[in-house]
Amino acid sequence: MSSTPGLTSEAQLRYLLQWFGEFSELQREDFLPVLAAARGGKADQLAATLAALSCADKPVSLFQCRIKLFNEWYPTWTANEQDRLIKGVSDMDAEFGIKLQDILTNGPHMNGELNGTNENHNNLEEANEEWRNNEEPEQENEQLPQENVPVEIAAAS
Repeated sequence: MSSTPGLTSEAQLRYLLQWFGEFSELQREDFLPVLAAARGGKADQLAATLAALSCADKPVSLFQCRIKLFNEWYPTWTANEQDRLIKGVSDMDAEFGIKLQDILTNGPHMNGELNGTNENHNNLEEANEEWRNNEEPEQENEQLPQENVPVEIAAAS
């Protein structure tokens, strides 16, 4: 059942799809973790995401109102309606859909990680090791001569 009198879950779904179509790229980025947390049933992650979206010293934005309604409506929908929202937003923005599926499959991304694992860190270590192996061996006591070379700096006009 709907928490909004007179508004069916079908109508709520249509509103959300329409709003998603109106979201800017940044708003879609903000909506991504909200939808992923709701879809994954992670209330603690959802609460943390929502706390980051609130601005205590500013009036509530239209986007924040829409997110609040999403959070009220989504849990009341059937699994089929929830699936239709996921399919609808993924059809509207394929890249968003890919990111959403990635988060649902691999968990939220952390800084420096590709997919919630240390894969990026491991790849960086492998690349550094390969680079070190391709370097020429250093001469231990070799010192480069240090010369004072005058440098002329010309100002561009």
